Amino acid sequence: MFPGMFMRKPDKAVALKQLRSHVAMFGAWVAVIRVTPYVLYYLAGEKDELKLEF
Repeated sequence: MFPGMFMRKPDKAVALKQLRSHVAMFGAWVAVIRVTPYVLYYLAGEKDELKLEF
């Protein structure tokens, strides 16, 4: 019926290697997404300080 139904199961070592690489890529993307606002804030150079002049 479907070609994927009759494929052999992958070797356990190959599956673990692929899982490890996918987890590493996911972690890298999470790090990039988490760091991006700080980098953009630093590059914008705007200071959110309240200056009162008398």
